[in-house]
Amino acid sequence: MKQLFFITVIVQLFASGYYFKNEDEFKYKLPENVSDSLQIMEVISGESKAFWDKDYEAFASYWVHSPYVRTMGWWKDGGVTVVKGWEERSARTKAHMEASPEPNPTANNVRRKNINLRIYKDVAWLTFDQYGEDTGDSLMDMAGLSRETRILEKHEGKWKIAYVGWLLEDK
Repeated sequence: MKQLFFITVIVQLFASGYYFKNEDEFKYKLPENVSDSLQIMEVISGESKAFWDKDYEAFASYWVHSPYVRTMGWWKDGGVTVVKGWEERSARTKAHMEASPEPNPTANNVRRKNINLRIYKDVAWLTFDQYGEDTGDSLMDMAGLSRETRILEKHEGKWKIAYVGWLLEDK
């Protein structure tokens, strides 16, 4: 599934890079941010996988470790969630992983659609619809349609998550 997604992204990016040099010649121009786009989507996928695999160290590697980091979300069973700063994000994630330590690889079978990605020099934001399976892990499941937002920053050449927003609709 992941490979199919990346192939689709590459095809779309290549298709968007064509232009006519003149009436008789068709040239290809690669969009400048194709590498950043792929890296960002790998961060989104990798962070989710680490979360559901209950791999705290891998999870933490995808995040900015600063007080300005935020997570804001809503779901029917838990209402509004607001997490302020890396220390709180880190502590909550560790606690969730300790309370539900078994890896849940089936949760990685999410589909992401309607991806809207904007990339600037060292900041990027994206929104997407995420469709997750009901895996039975009530603490960490994100089953159904979730409207997702991410803000990422580039630190030492690597994209890191600074903000996560999600609104989980009914299953």
